[in-house]
Amino acid sequence: MLRTRVRAGPIAGLVMSLVAALLLTAIQAGDGYVPPWKPAWAKPAPTTLRVPYGPRLVRNPDTGRADVRFEHQRILVPRGTVLDQQDRLHQMAVSFEAARHTLPRLLGLWVIFFTLSMALTSYLRKFGQNRLRLLRVQIGLFIAIGLLAVLSKGLLLFTALPAYWIPIAAVPLWVAASFDRRTAFVVTVVLSFVIASLLRFDLVFLTVMLSVGLSATLLYLDRKRSRHMILSGLLAGVSAASLLVAIMVTVEGRFDVMADLQSAASSTLLATFGGAAGSGLIGAALRSPAARLLGSVPRERLLDLTDLEQPLLQKMSREAPGSWEHSRAMANLAEQASSAIGADALLTRVGAYYHDLGKTTQAKYFVENLGPDERSPHDDLEPDVSADAIMAHVVMGAKILRDGGIPEPVVEFAYTHHGTQLVEFFWNKCQQQGNPKELDESAFRYPGMKPQTKETAILMLVDSIEAASRTVDEPDLEEFELMIQRILFTKLKAGQLDESGLVIEDLRILVNRMAATLVNMHHHRIKYPWQAKRAEEFGVPSDAVGRASSPEIEVTEPTGVRKKP
Repeated sequence: MLRTRVRAGPIAGLVMSLVAALLLTAIQAGDGYVPPWKPAWAKPAPTTLRVPYGPRLVRNPDTGRADVRFEHQRILVPRGTVLDQQDRLHQMAVSFEAARHTLPRLLGLWVIFFTLSMALTSYLRKFGQNRLRLLRVQIGLFIAIGLLAVLSKGLLLFTALPAYWIPIAAVPLWVAASFDRRTAFVVTVVLSFVIASLLRFDLVFLTVMLSVGLSATLLYLDRKRSRHMILSGLLAGVSAASLLVAIMVTVEGRFDVMADLQSAASSTLLATFGGAAGSGLIGAALRSPAARLLGSVPRERLLDLTDLEQPLLQKMSREAPGSWEHSRAMANLAEQASSAIGADALLTRVGAYYHDLGKTTQAKYFVENLGPDERSPHDDLEPDVSADAIMAHVVMGAKILRDGGIPEPVVEFAYTHHGTQLVEFFWNKCQQQGNPKELDESAFRYPGMKPQTKETAILMLVDSIEAASRTVDEPDLEEFELMIQRILFTKLKAGQLDESGLVIEDLRILVNRMAATLVNMHHHRIKYPWQAKRAEEFGVPSDAVGRASSPEIEVTEPTGVRKKP
């Protein structure tokens, strides 16, 4: 049985949301249940006490009454400060800390976190790209959110730095690099509410966190280069700091920029810029481990896998040389196609190199590995046995790759490049023989799964297109376009591209790009004098010398059998 990657269904989403809500609630309020961390009068504060920004009860010195006045302030009692019961700010900080840990508030927090988690899992399951629907990816995303929440809580508890230093944009940048910006926007919203809950949803703080995450994601233009994360973080810092000034002017009527900057360590502007810039630095520095956490393959690992001295590639070049040359030709065409529609071109190239590794187990069952006069073993086999031998390379390929420690996103190319297609040649042969075993089509269908990503779908198309391109006599653009369109419509009719995420615009671009690439790959060259002389000796037109399609040349079929043109 072919093992494929596990998808997260509604039940898995519910379980993950329940667990995530419980853990986030523990992170938010768990410090209040650690005895050494509880504040006590006349003793140094074991942790930093913070009261969110907002209007405070201020005693009127004339009347002696407590009146609500719009004096907005943010209270911060640094760790180690001796708590004075007569100090009004200390009183407010300790009272706020005690009020945070009541049962109704904890239940309310749990409901908020559960709602946010359910919204995120529902989005990933219903609207995210197929890779985001994998259980492995969603668990990794929740772990990343939880780790940032722990980091944020530690910064708030054990430092006196402004909360704006929290590098909230790091996780959205990783999501944008591994998947897409739209998902990164959704993660930013969820993450901003989670982090803002640490300060009782301070509205100014929440708005700035949203600004940092959204700006950094929007300004992250080149996902291939980690250093662009640093640039996007810097630009996001400028944007968020400007927004903070605008908010403070709107709320208080004024904001002294110079006074804030002169306060150095307690400056909110410096903290806002520093938190955004730090997000870019952390994002770039930890991009590779973050990619692994989110179920992706770091670019460094992909580049290592393109090394032709890699043991598995050496194995294929020795044991299935024809299949290896076919894979290399596919890699060039698939990389060009992926780049044209904005897919991961490097991942597609790596997938093309490794997708047919299963053919090394029975190389001679595939015509590209037979010698010029070598007899095909299929001539002596029944159709269903031949089909089994052909289809086995999908299962064996996945096994070899997994045993060789190849990342699962690359293994996915092995069991999706034929999808659930029918091995038509042997099915038709079985029917022509009267189907003596009374088999149905299922016995002749590949045991894999339909392509789940644009990259694997491109490889499926290229697998057929590269083989069929060898049967086109003239390297004519129109002929290649007709051939590609025919193959494309065949896959569409069979439903093989239904789950790939390819859209009509992608298909149009793919047809044009692959046709142009094939023309360039098969272009004519000027004949050397000795070729023209040889053509005259044999009475062959000079333009036919060296062409790949003469009546004596046999054409390779994707099914692994030979067919005379």
